[in-house]
Amino acid sequence: MVTFKKTIFRQALLILLYVMGCQSQDRPVYRAGKQARTVTIQQDASGFSLYRNGQPYYIRGAGGYTYYDRLKAMGGNSIRVWDTSDADRILDQANEQGLTVMLGIWIVREKEGFNYFSQEAVAQLKERVRKEVLRYRNHPALLMWCIGNEIDFGLFNIKAWRVINEIAAIVHELDPNHPTTTTLIDVSPRVVRLLKEECPHIDLPSINSYRALPFFAENLQQSGWDGPYIVTEFGPPGAWESEKHTDWNIPVELTSSQKAEFIKERYTNDILGNASRCLGSYIFFWGQKQECTPTWFSLFTKSGEKTASADMMQYLWSGQWPVNRAPHLMSVRLQAADNTPANRLRPGQTYSAQVLVNDPEGDPLRYYWEVLPESDWRDLDGSVEKEVKPTPVDNVLITNNNAEIQLTGNLNPGPYRLFVYVYDDKGSVATANVPFLAEQVSEPRTR
Repeated sequence: MVTFKKTIFRQALLILLYVMGCQSQDRPVYRAGKQARTVTIQQDASGFSLYRNGQPYYIRGAGGYTYYDRLKAMGGNSIRVWDTSDADRILDQANEQGLTVMLGIWIVREKEGFNYFSQEAVAQLKERVRKEVLRYRNHPALLMWCIGNEIDFGLFNIKAWRVINEIAAIVHELDPNHPTTTTLIDVSPRVVRLLKEECPHIDLPSINSYRALPFFAENLQQSGWDGPYIVTEFGPPGAWESEKHTDWNIPVELTSSQKAEFIKERYTNDILGNASRCLGSYIFFWGQKQECTPTWFSLFTKSGEKTASADMMQYLWSGQWPVNRAPHLMSVRLQAADNTPANRLRPGQTYSAQVLVNDPEGDPLRYYWEVLPESDWRDLDGSVEKEVKPTPVDNVLITNNNAEIQLTGNLNPGPYRLFVYVYDDKGSVATANVPFLAEQVSEPRTR
């Protein structure tokens, strides 16, 4: 009898442990209490402000997954990420540096195939959101929840806005201590009206904007929103809005030094200049990312060298330039043998390229050039998973590692870019590229 009772007890204990183990994946990782930081939005005579634990908190942030220690050292205070796939590491590392996190709840957009009329799909989405909020709602680094990214892009039905609101309501129910936002790429009267009428549980809108940022605040207000907002992405003009294109419709990228000046103007005039409503911003991209090119939005190289844009953000955040600044790149030039500018290369011809650059500290400079085929970025929509750096072309550069190099026009026909990286070997780099078209020589006609 005793043995039988012991057996029953052991079996019951095993079942209990099994159930507890199954539930452990869904249990909150961070308990409520002193860990959580309450974040609120308040209004006074001077405008709107974000408060964290009762203290004013202006967002000096960056979007990205790396270099959080450097962000802190440069005067930043917040990180934005687009989903929770690596949230444990990101939140913990941010907390170690005293940074906050705008944590994204990823939602597949309608144009990417999500069916907002499917009750099953929406129910699965809501269940996932519940688990994510329960898991991270009490993390001390959490600042707010960003529900979806550019959800209005390619969105044509009102049902999606209602689903977004239902998700925001779930977030508020489970976590009343952190605001909700969603990022937009359009602030037309139609979009703003839908956000106001259909999404009352979204506390404030956010915007991803680059060249159009100077018009955003006014357009938002004219569309009917006179409350606060956040700039969740800004930086140099995107490839889709470049002012200059080749005659074969390839966007021309600014040099790293030109990007820094562009960012300074946007941050000073359009972010700080609207501080009564703008609660802060996130520079894009804090790290290295292939989007159209490997340098277009990247504030760092893949090996970690910082650009002039990173230097500029340190100055804008802290009022202090770094001890070592990135080289200043004035121009890059691709030319034919007769020294005339060249953007179409022909087989059998030799060309030269020159970069004009100086270093603020007078450091010796090291040069590296490479030729890449043009990316098919228009088809990939900036997807990190889909867009990768094209493979450099071999046997094109006759010389390398100097401020002036030679190259041949012997390439397969098509669009390319010639890239130059100028290193000071003290952790900084300058970058630029020149788009060109490799032409095919027509065969002579025979009678």
